[in-house]
Amino acid sequence: MTETASLFDTGGYNYDDVEPLPISDDQSDGLCQILYDDEYRQVMGIARALFKNQEVSDRALHATAETIELVPAFYTMWNYRFQIVKQLFGTDEAKLNAELDWLDEFTLNNPKNYQIWSYRQALLGIHPNPGFLRELPILQSMIDDDTKNYHVWSYRRWCVNFFQGFEHELPFASALISRDVYNNSAWCHRMFVLKSQFKSRPPADLITTELHYTKAKIELAPQNISSWNYLRGLYSEYLENTFDPEIIAFARSFVADVFELPQTPPQILSSYALEMLAYIYSQDLETFAKARCAYKALANTYDPIRKNFWDFKIRSLKA
Repeated sequence: MTETASLFDTGGYNYDDVEPLPISDDQSDGLCQILYDDEYRQVMGIARALFKNQEVSDRALHATAETIELVPAFYTMWNYRFQIVKQLFGTDEAKLNAELDWLDEFTLNNPKNYQIWSYRQALLGIHPNPGFLRELPILQSMIDDDTKNYHVWSYRRWCVNFFQGFEHELPFASALISRDVYNNSAWCHRMFVLKSQFKSRPPADLITTELHYTKAKIELAPQNISSWNYLRGLYSEYLENTFDPEIIAFARSFVADVFELPQTPPQILSSYALEMLAYIYSQDLETFAKARCAYKALANTYDPIRKNFWDFKIRSLKA
């Protein structure tokens, strides 16, 4: 090894027999030379040499950790680490738990790293006794830090399906919606839970509860597309897309007298309520006139940024 070996934290392992691989060809005629520091060259060189030889050992495992610390998105090194863990640890529950402990700490410092979550999935796939409860604290910590972290939400959905663990999920989504009623990730998770837990149809009383819950959140924040989309999703998924007079009256309570065609456009509480009414009325030939009225109001007054879309919807009406 070269004199820069001291820059590499060996973790007590001996790497004297490893000849670090170069990480660039060092050509002087390149347009722009990358200035790697000595630590990076040494760590990466040792790890690449071990990877080239496909060495499976404790020291190789340590080298992958040092490399991942420097380059958290190094997918090849994550994959190499998994191959080492799988061959070294097998189905040893204690060692796999220790690997998950290491990963927990790394995760907290790298919240936007995608590789973390695919690696967790791979570990749980070979774990002899994986548990959803063990995953909940790290997921909660990550969501508390960033309630809309897409990677965390995706992993949580994967866990729900992998463990078939639904009992925590609606309360979890409710807590986050109470914290921020505009959290679209939490609303989407709520619908995901319903569709995943009940392969055909949720119990009628649960649908009723969800309708009341959603309407209460809409009353709290009428101009919130997430809650309106969820409400519409409940009807399309579980109520045959049949909107009863009560829900129509509920939506109309947020749009003033817009359908009475007043001289001056009224102040409405929610353009999304008007959008939902336009959709409902467009489903029946007898209410096309109301649908056209709603789409025109959206195009000209309440949502002009999507005017081209609303004009298209008007043209799509068959009468």
